[in-house]
Amino acid sequence: MTEINKNLCFIDSNIWLSAFSTDKKEETKRILAKQLIQEKTIVISTQVINEVSSNLLKKYKIDEAIL
Repeated sequence: MTEINKNLCFIDSNIWLSAFSTDKKEETKRILAKQLIQEKTIVISTQVINEVSSNLLKKYKIDEAIL
């Protein structure tokens, strides 16, 4: 049987987008998202990377050069 690492955490696109948010209304979500990302061993999929990149470029109009 494989031992499960309790510090391992899959982070979906919504958490990543919250961590990148600059919206003042979303400050609590941003703080919690960043805390989760920093405290855990992250697991991420290619699909999540693509979704986050797409949203940052199109929805949030973030310059591709800073990604």
